[in-house]
Amino acid sequence: MKYIAVILMVFLSGCSYLQKRYAQKPEIDLAQIYFQDTTALSTTMVFVLSVKNPNKIDLNVEEMAYEIQLDGKEFAKARTEKKTKIPAGETAKVEVPLPVNFLKAIGGIAKVLGGEDVGYQIDGSAKVSGFTIPFNEKGQFNMNGLKK
Repeated sequence: MKYIAVILMVFLSGCSYLQKRYAQKPEIDLAQIYFQDTTALSTTMVFVLSVKNPNKIDLNVEEMAYEIQLDGKEFAKARTEKKTKIPAGETAKVEVPLPVNFLKAIGGIAKVLGGEDVGYQIDGSAKVSGFTIPFNEKGQFNMNGLKK
Protein backbone atom coordinates (compact mmCIF):
# COMPACT_ATOMS: atom_id res chain seq x y z
CA MET A 1 0.00 0.00 0.00
CA LYS A 2 2.88 2.39 0.76
CA TYR A 3 4.24 1.82 -2.73
CA ILE A 4 0.95 2.80 -4.32
CA ALA A 5 0.89 6.05 -2.32
CA VAL A 6 4.49 6.85 -3.35
CA ILE A 7 3.77 6.09 -7.01
CA LEU A 8 0.62 8.25 -6.86
CA MET A 9 2.55 11.17 -5.31
CA VAL A 10 5.29 10.92 -7.96
CA PHE A 11 2.68 10.76 -10.73
CA LEU A 12 0.75 13.78 -9.39
CA SER A 13 3.88 15.87 -8.90
CA GLY A 14 4.93 14.92 -12.43
CA CYS A 15 1.56 16.06 -13.79
CA SER A 16 1.93 19.34 -11.92
CA TYR A 17 5.43 19.77 -13.35
CA LEU A 18 4.20 19.03 -16.88
CA GLN A 19 1.31 21.48 -16.52
CA LYS A 20 3.62 24.28 -15.33
CA ARG A 21 6.25 23.46 -17.94
CA TYR A 22 4.05 22.90 -20.98
CA ALA A 23 0.52 24.23 -20.36
CA GLN A 24 0.34 27.99 -20.31
CA LYS A 25 -2.88 29.97 -20.01
CA PRO A 26 -4.08 31.35 -23.36
CA GLU A 27 -4.33 35.14 -23.76
CA ILE A 28 -7.88 36.24 -24.59
CA ASP A 29 -9.00 39.63 -25.90
CA LEU A 30 -12.42 40.76 -27.08
CA ALA A 31 -12.04 41.52 -30.80
CA GLN A 32 -15.64 42.23 -31.79
CA ILE A 33 -19.30 41.93 -30.81
CA TYR A 34 -22.09 41.55 -33.33
CA PHE A 35 -25.79 40.68 -33.19
CA GLN A 36 -27.71 38.07 -35.15
CA ASP A 37 -31.22 36.59 -35.20
CA THR A 38 -32.71 39.68 -33.55
CA THR A 39 -36.46 39.78 -32.87
CA ALA A 40 -38.64 42.00 -30.71
CA LEU A 41 -38.05 39.74 -27.68
CA SER A 42 -34.56 38.34 -28.18
CA THR A 43 -31.23 38.50 -29.95
CA THR A 44 -28.01 36.56 -30.09
CA MET A 45 -24.90 38.50 -29.17
CA VAL A 46 -21.81 36.97 -30.73
CA PHE A 47 -18.56 37.72 -28.93
CA VAL A 48 -15.54 37.27 -31.19
CA LEU A 49 -12.55 36.47 -29.01
CA SER A 50 -8.96 36.68 -30.15
CA VAL A 51 -7.25 33.73 -28.43
CA LYS A 52 -3.46 33.47 -28.43
CA ASN A 53 -2.11 29.98 -27.71
CA PRO A 54 1.36 30.31 -26.12
CA ASN A 55 1.73 26.51 -25.84
CA LYS A 56 3.79 24.17 -28.00
CA ILE A 57 0.73 22.07 -28.81
CA ASP A 58 -2.54 22.90 -30.55
CA LEU A 59 -5.59 23.62 -28.41
CA ASN A 60 -8.81 22.05 -29.66
CA VAL A 61 -11.89 23.72 -28.20
CA GLU A 62 -14.57 21.04 -28.45
CA GLU A 63 -17.49 22.61 -26.56
CA MET A 64 -18.41 25.35 -24.11
CA ALA A 65 -21.28 25.83 -21.68
CA TYR A 66 -21.79 29.14 -19.92
CA GLU A 67 -24.25 31.31 -18.03
CA ILE A 68 -24.15 35.04 -17.39
CA GLN A 69 -25.99 36.76 -14.55
CA LEU A 70 -26.55 40.50 -14.18
CA ASP A 71 -27.34 41.74 -10.69
CA GLY A 72 -27.90 38.14 -9.56
CA LYS A 73 -30.49 37.38 -12.28
CA GLU A 74 -30.01 35.12 -15.27
CA PHE A 75 -29.12 37.22 -18.32
CA ALA A 76 -28.19 34.51 -20.78
CA LYS A 77 -27.31 30.83 -20.87
CA ALA A 78 -25.87 28.81 -23.73
CA ARG A 79 -23.96 25.76 -24.84
CA THR A 80 -22.01 25.46 -28.05
CA GLU A 81 -20.37 22.45 -29.63
CA LYS A 82 -18.65 24.38 -32.41
CA LYS A 83 -15.15 22.95 -32.66
CA THR A 84 -12.27 25.41 -33.03
CA LYS A 85 -8.56 24.69 -33.38
CA ILE A 86 -6.06 27.19 -31.99
CA PRO A 87 -2.68 26.25 -33.46
CA ALA A 88 0.41 26.16 -31.24
CA GLY A 89 2.04 29.58 -30.89
CA GLU A 90 -0.66 31.29 -32.96
CA THR A 91 -3.76 33.41 -32.51
CA ALA A 92 -7.23 32.38 -33.68
CA LYS A 93 -10.70 33.91 -33.54
CA VAL A 94 -13.28 32.06 -31.45
CA GLU A 95 -16.96 33.01 -31.75
CA VAL A 96 -19.05 32.68 -28.59
CA PRO A 97 -22.80 33.08 -29.22
CA LEU A 98 -24.94 34.31 -26.35
CA PRO A 99 -28.74 34.20 -26.76
CA VAL A 100 -30.42 36.99 -24.81
CA ASN A 101 -34.08 37.16 -23.82
CA PHE A 102 -34.93 40.85 -23.38
CA LEU A 103 -37.72 40.17 -20.86
CA LYS A 104 -35.35 38.27 -18.52
CA ALA A 105 -32.63 40.89 -18.93
CA ILE A 106 -34.61 44.15 -18.88
CA GLY A 107 -33.47 45.28 -15.41
CA GLY A 108 -29.78 44.70 -16.10
CA ILE A 109 -29.97 46.22 -19.58
CA ALA A 110 -31.71 49.35 -18.24
CA LYS A 111 -28.96 49.83 -15.65
CA VAL A 112 -26.20 49.27 -18.23
CA LEU A 113 -27.74 51.76 -20.67
CA GLY A 114 -28.29 54.24 -17.82
CA GLY A 115 -24.58 54.20 -17.00
CA GLU A 116 -25.04 52.49 -13.62
CA ASP A 117 -22.73 49.84 -12.20
CA VAL A 118 -24.06 46.35 -12.80
CA GLY A 119 -22.72 43.27 -11.07
CA TYR A 120 -22.04 40.35 -13.37
CA GLN A 121 -21.09 36.73 -12.93
CA ILE A 122 -19.96 34.33 -15.66
CA ASP A 123 -19.92 30.60 -14.89
CA GLY A 124 -19.12 27.83 -17.28
CA SER A 125 -16.79 25.20 -18.57
CA ALA A 126 -14.86 24.52 -21.75
CA LYS A 127 -13.78 21.17 -23.08
CA VAL A 128 -10.31 21.73 -24.53
CA SER A 129 -8.22 18.92 -26.01
CA GLY A 130 -10.15 16.33 -24.00
CA PHE A 131 -10.00 18.18 -20.65
CA THR A 132 -12.94 20.02 -19.08
CA ILE A 133 -11.83 23.36 -17.67
CA PRO A 134 -14.28 25.25 -15.43
CA PHE A 135 -14.27 29.04 -15.34
CA ASN A 136 -15.88 31.66 -13.14
CA GLU A 137 -15.61 35.44 -13.27
CA LYS A 138 -17.32 38.10 -11.15
CA GLY A 139 -17.12 41.85 -11.34
CA GLN A 140 -18.78 45.17 -11.98
CA PHE A 141 -19.61 46.51 -15.42
CA ASN A 142 -20.30 50.13 -16.35
CA MET A 143 -21.13 51.30 -19.88
CA ASN A 144 -19.38 54.61 -19.20
CA GLY A 145 -16.10 52.68 -18.96
CA LEU A 146 -16.44 51.70 -22.65
CA LYS A 147 -16.71 55.32 -23.79
CA LYS A 148 -13.23 56.23 -22.53
